[in-house]
Amino acid sequence: MKTLLNSFLKKRYPRRRSPMFKPSSGFTMIELLVATVIATIIIVPMLTFVVDILNRDVREQAKTNSEQELQAAVDYIAQDMSQAFYIYSESGVNTIKAELPDSDDDTKTPILVFWKREFLPDALEPSGGICDSSSCNDTFVLSLVAYYLIDDNNDTWCQPSGDTCPKRIARFKIRDGVKDTEGNYVCSTDQDNNGRSSECETDKDKKRFQRDLGYTPYDNENPTGWTKASDEIYTDNLIVLVNYIKDFEIPVVSGDNKLAKINIQGDALRRIKTSETNCDSSIYCPRATAQVGARSGFGTSTNP
Repeated sequence: MKTLLNSFLKKRYPRRRSPMFKPSSGFTMIELLVATVIATIIIVPMLTFVVDILNRDVREQAKTNSEQELQAAVDYIAQDMSQAFYIYSESGVNTIKAELPDSDDDTKTPILVFWKREFLPDALEPSGGICDSSSCNDTFVLSLVAYYLIDDNNDTWCQPSGDTCPKRIARFKIRDGVKDTEGNYVCSTDQDNNGRSSECETDKDKKRFQRDLGYTPYDNENPTGWTKASDEIYTDNLIVLVNYIKDFEIPVVSGDNKLAKINIQGDALRRIKTSETNCDSSIYCPRATAQVGARSGFGTSTNP
């Protein structure tokens, strides 16, 4: 009877299990492997796509920077040459190379060399002497300007660091001395040589060339037509205009040596790579081309 009663109670009121007891459950090894394969198929292409977009963005930004810098360099050179009255051809540059700075340095090559007229404010007294008052006259002097292509391994300009460094374009200028209203150097004790007077207080007033240049300093590209002053050692440094350059050339000088065509090719990939890049067919080596030269009639007459 007791046994029958216990069986009846178990069926009518089953015993509740402890809340701490739960049946075990989870993923099988096959399910985990399938999930891993599916995740790999989806995530890897997405990561590859994102990385490719980031790399393209870096390259495009480098290309854009190079294009902007090349255009700015061309605009600067064009403005610099607006008062040019004689541009040396390639043979002319080679002829006068010994008179230019760093003539014995093979890593610095003069590419574009020209004579220009430069404006100097408050340079002369009304009487014609050197200016030492607050009310002076403006004048013009002759300047020799040279643009160099520099190809060395200077770590300052070689970023990111690598075995080959990008080239750069640098500018050098030497300015002639101030002349009075009669065409005489105001700071020269002897008008026929490079003598200098103690009254010359600043470099801009000094005579910087060996002979009186007049209006034909080039003398048909004859090196004896002008020389630097014997004590002029070119203490001024070349000033870098633009970096990451692949090539810089002047293929044409025309218009009686008053116009020149300039070609500048940049190297955008060298901004992000450590080695030299092949620019034969790369869109990341942009070019800038322009015809530059005089925009005035200065120098058309050979008379002072």
